[in-house]
Amino acid sequence: MASSISSLGIGSGVLTADVIDQLKEADTSRIIKPIENKITLNNQKQDAEELLSSLVSTFKVSASALSYDTIFDNKTVDVDGNSEVTIESGANVESFTLETTTLAKKDITNFGEFDSKTNPLVASGESGVLNLTIDGTTYPIDYDDTTTLESLAQSITEKAGTDISASILETGEGKYSLVLSSKTTGLDQAITVEDTDDGTSGSGTLNGMFDAYDSDSNPDGYQKIQAATDSEFKYNGITITRSTNEISDLILGVNIKLKEEGDTSKVDISQDTESLVGELQLFVDSYNTLISNLHDMTLKDKETGAEGVFNGNSFVKSISTDLTRTITALTGDNNSLMNYGLDLDRNGTMSFDKSILETKLKDDSDAVKLFFTGGEDSNGNDKTGIFETIDEKLKSYTGYGKLLSTFKSDLETEGKSLSESHARAQASLDARYAIMTKRFTAYDAMISKVNSQFSSLQMMIDADSN
Repeated sequence: MASSISSLGIGSGVLTADVIDQLKEADTSRIIKPIENKITLNNQKQDAEELLSSLVSTFKVSASALSYDTIFDNKTVDVDGNSEVTIESGANVESFTLETTTLAKKDITNFGEFDSKTNPLVASGESGVLNLTIDGTTYPIDYDDTTTLESLAQSITEKAGTDISASILETGEGKYSLVLSSKTTGLDQAITVEDTDDGTSGSGTLNGMFDAYDSDSNPDGYQKIQAATDSEFKYNGITITRSTNEISDLILGVNIKLKEEGDTSKVDISQDTESLVGELQLFVDSYNTLISNLHDMTLKDKETGAEGVFNGNSFVKSISTDLTRTITALTGDNNSLMNYGLDLDRNGTMSFDKSILETKLKDDSDAVKLFFTGGEDSNGNDKTGIFETIDEKLKSYTGYGKLLSTFKSDLETEGKSLSESHARAQASLDARYAIMTKRFTAYDAMISKVNSQFSSLQMMIDADSN
């Protein structure tokens, strides 16, 4: 018992609730508190395990990102000139020149000058067909003495709208033009016009506007405002033609947009070291955070007496050693991450000198890629990348049924067992003191009765004495 209980004399009121409380407090300290302390420690361990699992998962994400060769597909493009060049993942071309001779253009055809948008275009009784041909397809547009400029534009849109755009421009006060343009650029988008009437006589209002312009014979005829053309440019001195100014089929992963005739653009494509350096820095930072927390969880400071929640736990203590050994391991050709700017100090903190990695990438980016992500070497042998190895090591810790998952289950099982032990011990203690309370009540009644009888006897003795 943690403390002794004493009383002066005997009698009613000696066996009080305070005595019961003191006895129970002593047994609680001896029986219940140790279990509660273990439960508190188990809860701390479960919280620490959750943090540990999160840190290992974060570290694994960084290692995984560096284990895929796609990270080496990132390139940067620099253009000296007016052409616009963008690149996609996997582009390998390092540099080239673009000389733009001719830009691809749409066909634009203008039809005359009309006095009204809503008046009939031909005289009463006249009719015909306006044949519009583009890229080998002919669209017949019927007209008659009810056709207006607006309805003609609408008919063209309905029949040929996929290839030809028709619009009405107000060129002056009360003056209108019908403008046809091809929807896309290219020489094969040239629009040809043929007017076939029904052979009836009558001047109408067309006055030759559906026939080609001629300064002498037909000054009101339709004119080519802009002829359809292909683009023509030189790629590294080789003449290339395309039907558009946006070219994506010339070089795999390279998209070119020609912007100006006569422009010469010098294009340089190089390895994007920034993203790779950034990923490696994230790897170093997540490693240091993990190792620092592992140190705090397992430390034992003899001077201050401070102990980590997992002090003495061999599994948690082995994690940092296991990971450090994997990261610093030498490959068969005596290569290691330490040759690429990584270093460890005496306290296990990792540092990163990006200039060393950038130099390696500049000298031989393919060699860096092979060491980091693996693949087939120049001799046809399959090589496992260092970050593939690190990722596999981390897989043994993370995920269902892996080391950390099993460790978590053990802690949860221990916590459940401690909670059950606490409940049983508390119930036993409560039952014991419930019985003791009943007994104290009976004993106190007996003592009270004895005290009462002794008081009467004392009075008799006192009377006889007097």
